Amino acid sequence: MGAGEGETGTAIDRTLFAVAPPAWQHPWHGPVPEDAPRLSEVHAVHDRYVVDVVEARSLCPFARKCREMGRLHRIPFVAGDGVPSPAAVATALAETVQAHPDAEIVLLVVVPPATHPFWASDRFDGFTREVRMAYDVARRGDPTLPRFYAVSFHPLPPAPSAPPTPENLVPTLRRSPDPLIQCVRADMLDALRAESQRAARERLERELAAIDPSLRAQFGKAILTDPELSSDIARHNFESSGTGAARADLEATLDRIFAERCRRYPEAYVPAAFDEDRTPRRTAGL
Repeated sequence: MGAGEGETGTAIDRTLFAVAPPAWQHPWHGPVPEDAPRLSEVHAVHDRYVVDVVEARSLCPFARKCREMGRLHRIPFVAGDGVPSPAAVATALAETVQAHPDAEIVLLVVVPPATHPFWASDRFDGFTREVRMAYDVARRGDPTLPRFYAVSFHPLPPAPSAPPTPENLVPTLRRSPDPLIQCVRADMLDALRAESQRAARERLERELAAIDPSLRAQFGKAILTDPELSSDIARHNFESSGTGAARADLEATLDRIFAERCRRYPEAYVPAAFDEDRTPRRTAGL
C-alpha cells in the first residue's frame, strides 16, 4: 500500500496522524499492567481501521466529518481480572462527554490479553449490555448527560453464512482490531434518521407524481413507516462491499489490520486461536 492510500486506493490524509497525539486519542483509562501494549500502537491500529475501512469505504455517512471536527473520542482500557468494570467504562464515557460537550462518537476500546474471556464475542456483547445499564444509572443521577446508542464491535469474524445479505454483513464490518463499544450520540442519530425519512418520503412522492398525480394525493394521506437510516446504510454498505471482489477485498483488509495488531502488540495479547499469519480463523467465538 502506497503512502497516503487506503487498501482500496482511496487517498487518505495521513498528516492528521503526524501530531502527537490527535485530540481523539485519549490516554489509558484505569490500571495498566507493565506488559500492556504501548498506547501509541493501540491507537495506530485503530486509526487504520477507522480511516482505511470505515471512512475509505464510506461505511458510516458521518464518521469522517465527526473525526475532522474533533467530535470523535477513543478511550482505551486494558482488560484484566474484573477490570474494567461496566461502571468504570460508563464513568469514563460520562466524564468524556462532560469535558467535551460536543462529542458525537465515543469509542470505548478494551484490549484483552490472549486468554481473556472477551475474546468470545458473546461475552463482550454481555459486557456491552452491562455498560449500557451502568450509563443509564449515571444518567438518572445526572439528567444532563446525553443519551447514546451503544453497540459492540469485535475482532473475530462471524461464521460464514449464505446467501450474503445486508444484515449478515454487519458483523464483518464491525471487525475492529480490539473489542470496542461504539457510542453514538442519540440526538445526532435521531436527527439524521428524521432527515433520511423526510428525504425518502419526498423522493417517493415525486416518483408517484410522475406516474399519476392522484397517487401522490393518496400517499399524502397515508400513515406509513418510513425507512430507517440504519437500513439505508446497511443497503449502501452491502451494495459497495457485500459481495464478490469488494467483499473479498474488505475481508482481506480487515485480516491485514488484525495481523498488524498482532505484530505491534506483545505476545501476551495475541490469542492462540488464530492462523499462523495472524489472521483470525473463521469462527463465531473461541
